[in-house]
Amino acid sequence: QVLEEIVQNEAKANKETSKKNKGGIVVKGIHDVAVRFSKCCNPVPGDEIVGFVTRGRGISIHRTDCVNMIHISEEDRARILEAEWMASPDEVTGKAYKADINIYVEDRVGVLVEVARVFTENEINVTAMSSRSGKNNTATINAAFDIHSVTQLNKVIDKLRNLECVYDIERTTGG
Repeated sequence: QVLEEIVQNEAKANKETSKKNKGGIVVKGIHDVAVRFSKCCNPVPGDEIVGFVTRGRGISIHRTDCVNMIHISEEDRARILEAEWMASPDEVTGKAYKADINIYVEDRVGVLVEVARVFTENEINVTAMSSRSGKNNTATINAAFDIHSVTQLNKVIDKLRNLECVYDIERTTGG
């Protein structure tokens, strides 16, 4: 039902109308629909995004590299809509977005403090942090934090990469 209504709206919107949402998202051809950010991939301003028509919860915004969007069934592909951020990636919107990264580090005493210091020095609120030891004297630190733009996110990732203890960093992509 929701999908049929959206398809009808898109057909009426031949001139490619867009509607501004309170989340700072423009979804092409859609008017007055609830938009929410998916927790699987945590999109932030500047990321490439798509909208996905959910059943009864409006449109869910995902990063284009989200595992859930990449492995979506052929039947559900018709429910994907173009979406984009209203603000530029460099613009700090004032709204906080959740970001989630995995940091692969040398497993040794004090490494968690070094990583946490980077967040503190950049005035970034960490909402969750966990670590687990791996093989060959390595560990994985998962950090969840509030961010305002992809530019700010990239800046903190660059600073983390400069730590001697850091081997690699990746954003979570759902799953």
